[in-house]
Amino acid sequence: MKINTLSSSIKAALAVSATIAAVSPAVYAEEQDANQAVENRLVERIEVTGSRISRVDLESTQPIETIDSEYISKRGTTNLASVLEEVPGIALAATANLSNNEEAASQGVGQSTVNLYGLGSQRTLSLVNGSRFVSSNSPVGGGSAPGSQVDINNIPVSLIERVEVVKVGGAPVYGADAVAGVVNFILKTDYEGAEFSADVTNYDEAGKYDKSFRGLFGGNFNEDKGNLVFSFEYQDQKSILASELPSWVDQWSGYTPLGSDAVVDADGNPVTGQRRLYPNGRAGILSNSGLITPGPTAVVNVGLGAWPDGSFLQFDPSGNGQLIPFNTGTPTGNAVWSSGGDGLDLAESNTAREGFERYNFTISGNYKLTDDVNMSVLGFFNSSDAVNEGYQPNKYSSGLFSGLGAALKFDTDYVYLPSETRNRLENYLGGPGEFYMHKAWTSLGKRKITNESDVRSIKIGFDGYFELGENEWKWDVFYQQGVSKIFSQDFNINENRFLAAIDVGFNNGAIDCKANYVDGYHDKYTTSGFGVTETQSVLGEVGKCVAYNPFGPASQEVLDYITYPAMGYSRVEQDILQAFTTGDIIELPAGYLAAAFGYERRTEKASFSEDGTNVLNSGLANASTSGSYTTQDLFAEISLPLVSSDMDIPLVNTLSVDASFRRIDNDAAGKDNVWAVGLNYQPISDLMVRANYSETVRAPSVTELFLPVIQDSQFGTDPCDINNIDKGPSPATRRANCEAAGVPDGYKAVSGNASRVGTTGGNVNLESEKAEGLNIGLVYAPEWFEGFSFKIDYIKIDIEDAIVDFTLTDILNACYDSTNYPNEFCGKFRRGTDFQIPADKAFESGYVNAALQEFETYEYEVMFKRPLHQYPLIGGLLPENSGELGIRSRLYNLKKDAESNTGFDFEDNTGEYTNPDWRGDLRFDYTLEDINVYFDVEYYGEGNRNNDSTNFYDYIDQNGNPYNKIESQTLYTLGGSYYLNDNAVVRFRVDNLFDWYPSVRELSVARYTYGRVFSAGFTYKF
Repeated sequence: MKINTLSSSIKAALAVSATIAAVSPAVYAEEQDANQAVENRLVERIEVTGSRISRVDLESTQPIETIDSEYISKRGTTNLASVLEEVPGIALAATANLSNNEEAASQGVGQSTVNLYGLGSQRTLSLVNGSRFVSSNSPVGGGSAPGSQVDINNIPVSLIERVEVVKVGGAPVYGADAVAGVVNFILKTDYEGAEFSADVTNYDEAGKYDKSFRGLFGGNFNEDKGNLVFSFEYQDQKSILASELPSWVDQWSGYTPLGSDAVVDADGNPVTGQRRLYPNGRAGILSNSGLITPGPTAVVNVGLGAWPDGSFLQFDPSGNGQLIPFNTGTPTGNAVWSSGGDGLDLAESNTAREGFERYNFTISGNYKLTDDVNMSVLGFFNSSDAVNEGYQPNKYSSGLFSGLGAALKFDTDYVYLPSETRNRLENYLGGPGEFYMHKAWTSLGKRKITNESDVRSIKIGFDGYFELGENEWKWDVFYQQGVSKIFSQDFNINENRFLAAIDVGFNNGAIDCKANYVDGYHDKYTTSGFGVTETQSVLGEVGKCVAYNPFGPASQEVLDYITYPAMGYSRVEQDILQAFTTGDIIELPAGYLAAAFGYERRTEKASFSEDGTNVLNSGLANASTSGSYTTQDLFAEISLPLVSSDMDIPLVNTLSVDASFRRIDNDAAGKDNVWAVGLNYQPISDLMVRANYSETVRAPSVTELFLPVIQDSQFGTDPCDINNIDKGPSPATRRANCEAAGVPDGYKAVSGNASRVGTTGGNVNLESEKAEGLNIGLVYAPEWFEGFSFKIDYIKIDIEDAIVDFTLTDILNACYDSTNYPNEFCGKFRRGTDFQIPADKAFESGYVNAALQEFETYEYEVMFKRPLHQYPLIGGLLPENSGELGIRSRLYNLKKDAESNTGFDFEDNTGEYTNPDWRGDLRFDYTLEDINVYFDVEYYGEGNRNNDSTNFYDYIDQNGNPYNKIESQTLYTLGGSYYLNDNAVVRFRVDNLFDWYPSVRELSVARYTYGRVFSAGFTYKF
């Protein structure tokens, strides 16, 4: 069969590393003499992600994006996350999210996972050489949503041959979880040579430098029967604190306005629901040095906590115990948040980017045992140390919190209180009395989290060929075992020791802990379990308590006494046995009917254990969990050619149909059938139409199945709040149900600003999520316009029975937005007599099959590449040695991105600033002999602030102007490389070339920048 002009254009597109289809070298070639026609057919066959059938056709029935090693090398890419982020429609999942469970240290620091189309990283399947890779996502405290996501930092950049992103589905070929698509990292094999690369990156505003060193060595042995490749990588990524970036420090937030800041209606009344932008949001319920009040509550915006003369006071930050005025800032209509002032500033302690030091060792080898049998080995040995330098203070004390987080009460005769301060307070109180302190304990340090990670994976396989009739078939069998281990640690406050350290008096004339000299003080603290005997006290031995002045800084001795390391350990294991065969069944008039058949057995195990110190200290539930499941799958594929170009049928140059099926038997989630059918049609040689429909699944993870019932701290958006009661899927229904519940008109909820404590847990009765995927596309590469190609793809994905961890917000919405009120969800939370959600024992949540997701988009790509002297219009003016210019533009037009956690409260995020209607890029790549220069433009379209906003005045900017749009963002990158000789190349790159800085509106939605980023590096080949 001849290769037509469309195929040739696809090959040309690969030269600029942005193909319309995925092309790879021949999977196998005949070594013995054979019929020439058969040999020609074999060498044109390729393997593409999305199928196990080696194909003659160069285009899949699904859209495929390819990034090759040349593209990666030109740009000095030091990690795969950065190069994947350049593809419109791909995002990286949020990393290092702190666990929702207070007792669990984060287990995802420094990780990167792929999130295709924003449908959740657990619905994008990451592969290495076409097979799964062990996950690093801990079942508790993981950096991504529960699932088997791969931390792509474990895949060596220097060993990459190409990366193929197959969009829409993939479960029939690769198994569960391939809902949004598949990302296949294809590594180099049979590499011969040696090379070394080094790169450094400077984050200008933060003054931080990243370093990366990579080595690649390979060669043949035993008369070229075998080949071994070794890869080594070291990467040092520095932490960047929020306080080091102006765009983080320059905060703007939306709050309900007060007084003259508010927009009023025709009658002069403030418009309800409006939020105005204010700079420098501060929580006026506590301060770093300690806000003090005569009563247990402090909310300065509404006057709670003022002293008799109307003033607000705090301790001097110097720690001298003197009182100074507390600057309340500019009040807003929000009870908690002020603009400016001395309240809590969260940006002071947050981390903008986590740091890590990572070592990756990889070995790849193959050996030809016989002419027909090959053995292969692939091993990964990776380790990393990652750190989140700070995530808020280690402890808060506030009148809005309960239990151990409540405000601290002191008597005016407290021994650390200076006489001047004592006299002033007793003056206010009319004599000796009590006062309360509300404090963010920055003096006790930030919550610093460290992760030590190890990943080991070994894959041993055998492959070869056998004759079946007159046709040659390929077979492949492998066993793979992977283990990922994470040890996490953060330092928490031992609440018992903290209270003992500030419970002081005079012991022989010196200030000392009462625990050191008061008889029987330790009796109430003796306990057992977790290594503590019945005769021991959690306060330590008598005489070991270190007194602490809570109005000043803490010494190292104090910190050593009252803090403790909370440690967590996770282990994720994966075992895979797979066998498949593929080949031609029979020759038909249009070509060969090809097929693939296989079996896979996969076991996923995951466990998390904590050291128990939090249970002992705070009485929280132990989050330790473990579980496993095994899936056994049978799969099959066929590729049926119906019409070929040499049949000379008008308007049907070629026509073929593909189909795939997999029977999944998961011992935890049950049995599922997944399948796909695709069509590839060329009416003429220059034009191709492709389509694919699939029904896929995602299996529940160990977390979702087996997580024990544990305490969970959450914020909750109350639908009955004055700002929310007239919103939602049916505002009238919501208002009626809130009124039926007795919630008063004008009610302002606290749960959106102060977290509530409830419970969450797994669900062993979960079933697999179900998804339908459809793509229809067109590829045009005209023979008359050499170097040009165009493609368009329509993509639609619908998910039902999606697994969701019902949050407090979900529960509230499910209760009040339903026409069936009251319903079962109304019993999953409680209100106090003031109708507020209480601080403790507030809700019961957990994982359920309940959510729906609907997604639609169009993707466009235009590409043109020619020698510059052959360009239309200008080519004739230039000499032949003017170099070559490639131009590529990709556009992503979102049509629908809607989801419902409950099944009836659909929230359509299409067109919001996080999901704009349009995004895309424009890339220029110019090469002249040893010089390459590229210039990239990345566009992120404008979007609505909130699609649910129905009031013109819902959002007011800092100047009092209504708005509901966040402007578009355009970023520019300039880079290049120069070959010093055949062996050495140097390169540079500048990201954010024109130093883009976010506007006030963009800052209000957390759109930040690192400023300009400069990179430089080199590669030397031996």
